[in-house]
Amino acid sequence: MSKGRVFRIISGAMIAVIVVILIALFVGDDDTSVNVDIDMSKQYADTANWMSYLSDSAYLSEITLPGTHDSAARNILFGYAARCQDTSINQQLVNGYRYLDLRVAVDESSEGNKLKLVHGIFNCHKDSSLFSDYLYLQDITADIYKFLEYQPQETVVVNIKIEKADDSVAEVQKLLSEEIKSNRDYWYTDSQIPTLGEVRGKIVLATRFEDKADIQMTGLQMLWQDQNNTIPTDIPYELYVNDSFRLWVQDRYKYSVENKYEALVDGLENCEADTNTFFLNFLSTAGDGKIGHPRGYASSLNDLLLEYDLKDNTSYGIIIVDFGTPDLARHIYYTNAF
Repeated sequence: MSKGRVFRIISGAMIAVIVVILIALFVGDDDTSVNVDIDMSKQYADTANWMSYLSDSAYLSEITLPGTHDSAARNILFGYAARCQDTSINQQLVNGYRYLDLRVAVDESSEGNKLKLVHGIFNCHKDSSLFSDYLYLQDITADIYKFLEYQPQETVVVNIKIEKADDSVAEVQKLLSEEIKSNRDYWYTDSQIPTLGEVRGKIVLATRFEDKADIQMTGLQMLWQDQNNTIPTDIPYELYVNDSFRLWVQDRYKYSVENKYEALVDGLENCEADTNTFFLNFLSTAGDGKIGHPRGYASSLNDLLLEYDLKDNTSYGIIIVDFGTPDLARHIYYTNAF
C-alpha cells in the first residue's frame, strides 16, 4: 500500500472521529422530560394565550411570569455545557413562557454588522447541523412578531445582555434601535413598568447595559452584578434600585442543586414583587463544578419546582428556567389572580 493511500486513510479516519466528536458536542445529551399531573380543566390552561385572562390593570411586575434562561441556546456547540433549551423561541412562547433572556454579540462582516445570539464564547445556530448559519436577533424578533400577531393579548419581556466585554455598547444599541424602529408598533421601550393593558401585543424591552449611546431607548433597565459565587450566602437575592423601579435578583448560577433550590425557595417565600418592584428568580444553574451541565441540573430542579406548592393569587415575579416545558409554565403562571 502506497504512503499516499495510507495517509489518506489515516486522514479520513481522523476527520470522521472529529466529526463524531463535534456532533456529540453540538447536540449535547439525550432529551429528558418532566412528567407531572397538571389541572387541564382551567380555562387558561392553553399556554399560548393565558395572559388574555388577566386584567388590563395588572402591572407587569405584579404578574407571575414563566421565563427561560439563555433562551436562544438550543443549537450550540458543546451542548453538554452550553445548551440551555431544547425548543425554539416560537415554541417557548407557545408553551407559555413570557420572559426571554437573550445574550448578544456583534457579528462584523463586509455586508454590515448584525447582532448574533451567543452563550458565552459559543455561537447559537439556526439548526443542529454542523454548518448551520448563526442565529441573529432578526430571526428571534421575527418569531416573536409572528406569535404576537396571532396572540395579540399576550406580551413578551425580552431582556438583552451584551455577552462580550469588548463589544461596543453603542454599536449594540445602534443595531438594536434599528430593529426596533423598523418594527416600532411591536415595541414598548419606556423605562417605567407598564400595565398589561399598555403592552398587549408588544415586546417589552429590558436591557442589562447602560445607555452609552445616549439614545434613551434602553427600556426597563435591569442591571445587576454577577452572582457567580459557589458558596451560599445568607440572603441569596440582591436589591438594585434605578430611577424608575426596584429590582430583586436571585441569579446564583454556580450553585449546586441543593443550594440552588434553597435559593429559589427563599426567593419564593420572600418575594416582594409589586407595582414598582420586579423580582427575578432564576432556577437555572451550571453547577459548582469545573464543567457545567445545565440539563442535568434542570432535570432535578424542574421536578423540585413542580413539586413545590405555589399558592394561588400570589405574585412570585419572574421565574426563569432551563429546558422549560408547557407543564412547568402552567405550574408557574397558574398562581396569578385570574
